[in-house]
Amino acid sequence: MKRQQRRSAAWMQAAVAGALGLVGCVPTSSVIPNDFTDFSDAQQAAICAASPRVGLMGILEYGTGAAAGSVPPDYALNCPDLRVTAERWTVTVWAPTFTAALAAFLPEAEFLTYYADLRVRVTDTQVSADPIDSVPETLLDEVRRVTVTVTPLGGPAQLVLRGGVVTPVTLEPGATYRIDIRTDRTPNPWPSVTLDPASGTVQAQLAR
Repeated sequence: MKRQQRRSAAWMQAAVAGALGLVGCVPTSSVIPNDFTDFSDAQQAAICAASPRVGLMGILEYGTGAAAGSVPPDYALNCPDLRVTAERWTVTVWAPTFTAALAAFLPEAEFLTYYADLRVRVTDTQVSADPIDSVPETLLDEVRRVTVTVTPLGGPAQLVLRGGVVTPVTLEPGATYRIDIRTDRTPNPWPSVTLDPASGTVQAQLAR
């Protein structure tokens, strides 16, 4: 029930955005990078102990409740099991495993989301996308304008999504690849993401 409520809210948000001419993932505004935040050793240790994760527009989020905090780009966080740097329009995440690196992005970050709550799905060896079966009829035209491609390092781009048709792409184990998400008018919050499963590294470009 809660998932259905979240999905309905996402579609309603997308419908409003479409009516306003704001097509694609919502919201799509970019953050303007601030001056570099240089953490002291004590600050860094405190943030590392507070489950830091990357939020919307590359903002570093940590802690909960009254102890919650956030740091906008630019910054560099170096924890034993997580490293996150945000420099200008690029956010780079390293973790001991590829799964942990992907989990460093909060759901609210809309990372690898191509429309409303529809996501690009990745594993070590495959890139796919959620089908558009659940999309309301009034939004189908907009969703069909989204294109998702995957480009292995040194190889050609391959279509994962175009015209609402999903074509899973299988990759060599451990291959580095780039995912590009293109919308008709409004850019995706993370339009280009490079993933290196072998090293547990994710490098994502923010929308400008």
